[in-house]
Amino acid sequence: MGTKIRKMAPIHSVRPSNMVEFMVEVSRPSSKELKGFNRAEKYKLLKANSVKRMDEIKAWIKANGLDAEVFKIEEPTTFNMLFITCTPKVAEQLEHADAVVSVSRSPEFSVALTKP
Repeated sequence: MGTKIRKMAPIHSVRPSNMVEFMVEVSRPSSKELKGFNRAEKYKLLKANSVKRMDEIKAWIKANGLDAEVFKIEEPTTFNMLFITCTPKVAEQLEHADAVVSVSRSPEFSVALTKP
């Protein structure tokens, strides 16, 4: 079973040259909130949190009319990071979204969770 890539909209079939990949750190439950859960339960909670934050960010992007400047958002994991391919303008504005802790340019090597 492969991992799906959730695209914002089928606007581009190939990544435009003005878009780059950014690492977006999203908010997550604190250690105190996770205390008392076993490892499997923590995994489920953190995965659900990442999916929820991704959905919030997608809604924020759409509400701010930026979806044409987003190529893709990689599938979330249990870590509080999302990888978003978008214009630098979107990345700069993403820092104002409630679910976002920080935004930084992704390293030059591939970090995609799916096969190209």
